[in-house]
Amino acid sequence: MKRETFVWELVFAALAIAAAVPVWVVPHPPIQDLPQHLAAIRVLHDHGNADFGFSQYFELHLGRTQYLTYYVLTHCLAYPFGIFVANKLVITAAIVGLPYSVRALLLALGRDFRVALFALPLAWNAHLMLGFVNFVAAIPITFAALAVAVGLRLRWDVNRALWLAGLAVFTFYTHVVPFGFLVLGVVLVSAGRDLRAMALRLTPLIPALLAVGGWLRTSPAAKTLLGMGAAEGEARPEYHPFRRSVAELGTWLFDVLRSRVDETLLAVWVILFVAALWSSERVVEREAPEKSAGPSTRDLALRLALLGPLALVCYFVLPASYAWVWPINARFPIIGSLFILLAVEQPRRKFALPIYAAVCVLSLVLFREVGVAFVRAHREEGRELYAAIESLPKGRRVVGLVWERDSRFVRGSPYLHAAAMYQAARGGAVMFSFAEYPQSPFTFKADNRPPEVPPRWEWFPMMVRPVPDLDWFEYVITGGDPGALPLYPDGFELARDGERWKVWKRRDPSLPFENGPAVLRLLSDAPGIEPAPGSSCAMLTEGRAGQSLSVGIDLFGRAGVPPTGRCSGLGAEGRTCELALVGRADGADQKRLRVQFVWKDRAVSAQSLRCELGAAQPPM
Repeated sequence: MKRETFVWELVFAALAIAAAVPVWVVPHPPIQDLPQHLAAIRVLHDHGNADFGFSQYFELHLGRTQYLTYYVLTHCLAYPFGIFVANKLVITAAIVGLPYSVRALLLALGRDFRVALFALPLAWNAHLMLGFVNFVAAIPITFAALAVAVGLRLRWDVNRALWLAGLAVFTFYTHVVPFGFLVLGVVLVSAGRDLRAMALRLTPLIPALLAVGGWLRTSPAAKTLLGMGAAEGEARPEYHPFRRSVAELGTWLFDVLRSRVDETLLAVWVILFVAALWSSERVVEREAPEKSAGPSTRDLALRLALLGPLALVCYFVLPASYAWVWPINARFPIIGSLFILLAVEQPRRKFALPIYAAVCVLSLVLFREVGVAFVRAHREEGRELYAAIESLPKGRRVVGLVWERDSRFVRGSPYLHAAAMYQAARGGAVMFSFAEYPQSPFTFKADNRPPEVPPRWEWFPMMVRPVPDLDWFEYVITGGDPGALPLYPDGFELARDGERWKVWKRRDPSLPFENGPAVLRLLSDAPGIEPAPGSSCAMLTEGRAGQSLSVGIDLFGRAGVPPTGRCSGLGAEGRTCELALVGRADGADQKRLRVQFVWKDRAVSAQSLRCELGAAQPPM
């Protein structure tokens, strides 16, 4: 090995390791869907552990998911390392493996392996920040498999064929989109005039294609995709306008930070790539040993490079989402960018060093910025959340209502799935959960599960009614605004108060409570009640036929004075409640209205209504 080559190998290895450092500088990387994946791995790994209580809530269904590689591998690594370290090891392998797999393919094609330096900054992309670990992990497996396929095209070898077969199966059980490009790539590499030889080179794909067939027949997720837009009235694919797709193209590559550093680095990366492509010179070709074997390595490289423009076309013509599947078209820019690298043969010597050196500096800047952002996010945002999670007992039913789901430092919504992090660390059952999705390796038991929720439920905490929507849960974790929970002291009480993260515990219903707005809410939540004519509360609706009591109270007005009220503990006869309001009746001076009622079975008993109107006490 030449000394210059050895130096570049060391630089390449150092940068690949540096790319993974941000994963390890914090206990929990602020990556959006990562808590859901950790929760799934915890359920698989500790399903029978009584401390976590999973067996009472979940059933395992490994045949449902196409993500077996990630989940099973992390599950196995969790035995010696625990699930959190095991998960970091898998993510590290995906990050480090990306540039090395591109390097392997470049070497197989006889090209300058240093071109793979351009893949280094792409290891931190929007998909990784969104927590699409399966997709990100499948890409390096795809490129490694294509490197084997190129070697097999140049010289048939049974061991290589077996390696390709295994890698193809692993790719499919990691993510279907990179697998699709792997199949296309193997077909392009294998294509030739000799159809029998071509068929032989394609045989390694047979085990993976059989796996595809089994998945299509048995998986609910596959049936959803196969029925895309087929049935009238069901979900339809959503497409983005061309202008929006153009505007968002760059965000699916480098857009990982809230600052504009990554956008600047993306522009520099594009300039450097164009410079490398412009300054390329033709390298000495590696011909296949047999003349009948067909194309040279240069021809094979150009064939595979065509997958780059194909990926770009897919980005613009495919839907952005369908039902619960998102994103769809956005998967393709990162794959296309990596395949386009194969179009660079070798920059001329006088340009190579400055181009490659600039890519190295760019990569280091990006890795540093990501690491700093992770540390700041943990110190200023995440640490309080993890402390709140550790304060909860194990194996409980927990729901997350997260208003402040974003970070000031990284893209995505890394705190959206705060409740799932509880499940990963402490067990139990949570909502929102990926167990609701067809591709999940586990599902809720039908006889012991939370209420079903609509798609994207986790994005709209303001739509949740604490009573009755949260009746199944024992604890609530709120991020930011606690919403209406303070108005439900009959349901939950504050157990841990934090600046951003709060924990609410289900309250013992036999205890009384004092809370004027909450008592008023009981009246507002109840179905419309019309006081009987001549009753003490009829004055609130007098002359307004069909008007309910709650509307009459609103019309009474409260003169800016907060209501007061209390309710007794819940007994066999319900709760006895009393509400006091200050307002004006018929334009008169301020009056005090006192309303008494019985609350039972989430309804106000009309027969129990008692109203008393008197003069308000003058201020002291």
